[in-house]
Amino acid sequence: MRNLKQNSEGVKYIVLTGPTASGKTSLIVKIARKFPIEVVSCDSRQIYKFMDIGTAKPGRDILNSIKHHLIDIKTPDETYSAFQFYTDAKGLLKKIVEKGKVPIISGGTILYILSLQRGLFRLPDIPEGIRVEIRDKIETLGPEKMHEDLMKVDPERAEKIDPRDRQRIARSLEIFYATGIPHSEWLRKPHVPPVPLKIFSIRVEPEILRKRIEERVEDMFKKGWVEEVENLVNMGYNEKSPGFSSVGYREVLEVVRGRLNIDTAMDMIKKKTWQYSRRQRNFIKSLKGVEYIIDEIAIERELERWLEKR
Repeated sequence: MRNLKQNSEGVKYIVLTGPTASGKTSLIVKIARKFPIEVVSCDSRQIYKFMDIGTAKPGRDILNSIKHHLIDIKTPDETYSAFQFYTDAKGLLKKIVEKGKVPIISGGTILYILSLQRGLFRLPDIPEGIRVEIRDKIETLGPEKMHEDLMKVDPERAEKIDPRDRQRIARSLEIFYATGIPHSEWLRKPHVPPVPLKIFSIRVEPEILRKRIEERVEDMFKKGWVEEVENLVNMGYNEKSPGFSSVGYREVLEVVRGRLNIDTAMDMIKKKTWQYSRRQRNFIKSLKGVEYIIDEIAIERELERWLEKR
């Protein structure tokens, strides 16, 4: 294990991404055997406490041996924005370097990576009353109807959002009703500066990825996903909690309520996770300068460059 000097000028921060079940955690473990790394998690679902199984968090043995940041930082009823990630991640990158270690940003929430690569503007704070009202309407009327409402007040933004994407529809409507200014107009405002990144994405053949996804979902149920959701319900969380927008949690909640059997829920979650992985792969293409990899060799070369420049 090598020690690094406290100077990061001229280097790019390393990002490891890829679709769900592509093997990011396994690669991190291999890299950590050779380099003094700390991980800045880039996963919008692993931020939530009490939601370990369904979000595929690294095991406790890994979390205890390799320092991970931005995991278990919110309760399931709290929200967390790309701007918050940008702010938190930027501060962590600096602190990790000051400790003489190498930060690796790792995860599959591509919007968070984009926030660092392109920079962001600060969105307004949303009053809780407006937030609750919009979320309740989406639950009652459905995302497609609320997407129609968004099209009326901000067609430019609506055209870029899938009519089934509850989170993004809600966010854009919240911004409009809180400020009277369309989200698309906020996006054109001055923003915070980008962070220099070197991005690696794991490439996995589709048929292999699909098999991994199916095996992972089955394993989640074996590990006690139903019991995890039962515990969340007993703690007062439900489908209105932001954490429940994570893939699969609504279906497992229906199992807990006796409205779905496990086999049906499992099949639905496998399908949704596969669809999510396809969206991730498409979204990764929007990142600039991505280097596709199948193992840790290229990342280790980049880490060697860190050693040379520090």
